[in-house]
Amino acid sequence: MNSTKIISLLEDGATFDALADKFFHPSFRKGWVKLTIGNISWTSVVRKHGARLIKTDKLVFSLAK
Repeated sequence: MNSTKIISLLEDGATFDALADKFFHPSFRKGWVKLTIGNISWTSVVRKHGARLIKTDKLVFSLAK
């Protein structure tokens, strides 16, 4: 999954649980897909939209509206 797709899903309400390595969105068949914090696409999202990302204490990321 590329960074543009990840950003569009985050804008649609997706969340990324970095501890569980799961990217959650209702459009996925299982409700989530595997994504690691070291993934090049996720790194690109952080670089481009890091100021808009909200991170909880449990390393769950979402996008500020």
